[in-house]
Amino acid sequence: MEPKSEFMSLLDFFHLQQPGLPGSPEYNAAFCRLLVKAASAGQASIWQLDNQNHLHLVYSTDIRPERIRDIGLREGEGIIGAVALSRQPVAVADARVDAQHDNRVDERIGYQTHSMVSAPILFGDNLYGVINVLNHSSGSAFPLEWKDWLSAIGVIYAAALINAGRLGFYEGPAKKEGDKKKEPAQSFEGKTTIVGISNVVREALHLCLKAASASLPVLICGETGTGKELAAHRIHEESNRANGPFLAVNCAALTETLLESELFGHVKGAFTGAIRDRQGKFVAASGGTLFLDEIGDMSKASQAKILRALEEKKVTPVGSEKAVPCDTRIIAATNQVLAQRVEKGKFRDDLYYRLSGIEILMPPLRERVEDIYLLAAHFLRKAAAEEGKAKKPIRNLRLSREALEMLMAFTWPGNVRQLEQALLAAAAICEGEEIKPGDFPPWLQKGMKADVKGPAPQSVMSSQPDKLPATPESAEVPNEERARYLKALEATKYPGTGRWNLNAAARELKIPRKTLTYRLKKIRLIS
Repeated sequence: MEPKSEFMSLLDFFHLQQPGLPGSPEYNAAFCRLLVKAASAGQASIWQLDNQNHLHLVYSTDIRPERIRDIGLREGEGIIGAVALSRQPVAVADARVDAQHDNRVDERIGYQTHSMVSAPILFGDNLYGVINVLNHSSGSAFPLEWKDWLSAIGVIYAAALINAGRLGFYEGPAKKEGDKKKEPAQSFEGKTTIVGISNVVREALHLCLKAASASLPVLICGETGTGKELAAHRIHEESNRANGPFLAVNCAALTETLLESELFGHVKGAFTGAIRDRQGKFVAASGGTLFLDEIGDMSKASQAKILRALEEKKVTPVGSEKAVPCDTRIIAATNQVLAQRVEKGKFRDDLYYRLSGIEILMPPLRERVEDIYLLAAHFLRKAAAEEGKAKKPIRNLRLSREALEMLMAFTWPGNVRQLEQALLAAAAICEGEEIKPGDFPPWLQKGMKADVKGPAPQSVMSSQPDKLPATPESAEVPNEERARYLKALEATKYPGTGRWNLNAAARELKIPRKTLTYRLKKIRLIS
């Protein structure tokens, strides 16, 4: 059968009577066997998410049920975890050399994953888990269309679970007939999602999960708009303090007196306007987490009091001589290099060492360009959800090829926060369902005029050809110069995608990016 016919056979599966209810072992077995045949795969598997954001293997075509029970991953771990985290499909040509792949499961079951396609089992805001096909029979990658096809199958499978009332959290090994059935579908609304599958994001997420299991203070570093508070929320949600409060204070937005009152509280009459006793955030966050944003802007006096609170687990309200106990975990964040501020005498070294036991760097968007498409899709879904709340017709918003190229080429000094604002503004202005470059804010359009658009991502544009035809202009450029440009472009391209990273190539060549793009345009390597 033709590949498309095999895909249609999968669609027929959901319209025909099957053994057991959707989600049951019998149903999953029939479904995965058909999936293996349709995709010409060596294996198919289904993973389910529990209410702690852990993924559990619930069915696999080549693993005995008794071996399945204890196989699991955290959300964000490996390719499967990245799919659950980003809620976007991922296709891998060779997992053995892919940095995203976590081979612990392979080692445990004695299996070697080569090619792989994973997609979320998702319906609306309800995420059930992840579906996978592994090792195409050809020995190479799965056909490109299977990334979209498996994503569509994941949605249909989730709809079947909803109709059967079985789209819920993982509750342990499969139950026998007659046992109490699972709770109805539950939404993950309120859970913090850090969108991205780039190596730098996965590394940051991995450290967040490690930090969650410890009780030490955490220091999150990164430029403005990179998602430091999201990381703090994620640590809190994964920790044993998840049921406690999460409170945040922007240390840069308050004067020294107000900051101390905000953090430690005050008693009546402590200063003008203190008309009653007030509990500070340190005490209010007891049993939970206190997030101190932009801690690098705090005065030395306030730093000393923070250090004392961390050491003694007590705070003294402003105007009082009586210390109040507190059980609060501190997560601090800064967009500055605190080590440099320590050297300049602007930040206490003892507080820095106390805070930086676990240090996490949130990468700037320019270093994770491969995540821009995923982030854009996430923010467009958010815009559509807002339209639904406003009782407006919900649009299936999407980016035009030119709009995506524009997003990929911009340098994003404001990082993810700036990208979100650009997309929400474009969604508000866009009259149809396709966002075009003219829908973006003026600052983005103006910022692009001085630069040349680089190549689009593989999802909307084929990769560069191995050989390019000679042109009158390209013939004027010495072969050694052309070879030097190509060598730098190949050495710095985005891992696993084949796309050129013009920023990195320009740094490699030690020339301005604008100079590089001009020269590449001149020799017809880009348009």
